[in-house]
Amino acid sequence: MSTDPETVRDVFASHYFLFAFLASLGTLQIAVANSGTRGLWLTPRRLVNRWLGVALILSGIALFFLMPLWIEGPWADGSLQADSIIREWGQARWGELAGARNVNDIHGGLDGTKQAIWFPLAAILAFAVSAVIGALNIRNLNRGDLAASEAKSPPTEGGLAGLENHSYFATLPVSIREFWTGIGGVWRTGLLAADRWSLFKMFFGRSSN
Repeated sequence: MSTDPETVRDVFASHYFLFAFLASLGTLQIAVANSGTRGLWLTPRRLVNRWLGVALILSGIALFFLMPLWIEGPWADGSLQADSIIREWGQARWGELAGARNVNDIHGGLDGTKQAIWFPLAAILAFAVSAVIGALNIRNLNRGDLAASEAKSPPTEGGLAGLENHSYFATLPVSIREFWTGIGGVWRTGLLAADRWSLFKMFFGRSSN
């Protein structure tokens, strides 16, 4: 039977979202483990967190490209030589995995616009999961850990510096306050820098560039 593009797109979107989520979560965990940002760790230990990040990235890649072996889609055994719209619906075999994901976007594959939507959503979800689990880790820090005593006191810094010993939710008010305090200066500085390249000033010879 011929494959319905909408059905194919639903399958591809769900698989791509899982792939992007695991890859984003793994990349984030490696980054926060290296920087010591405990507020976003999935585990209490830096080394475990780093290797977990590597495992998540590899798992996302493996799942995305191996799922056609056990998930039915437009890649049934022996049909990948056909055009992507007239492939059989079923499971692929090992020898055809290289072409299983090669589906034209007009036949249900993901185009760039769809990927630009699903990837940020997956990355946001990865951050949210890290923030929630990181908050639980901060709450359950070992009493003998130096960071444990610091985590009990209210955060005095926002941003990544505050996340070293506090959860994302604890540092959020401080981060918002720092943002609103500093955004005016950043905005004015940016405008002044941009104004040096003003076309009107350049036209009338008053530009410094």
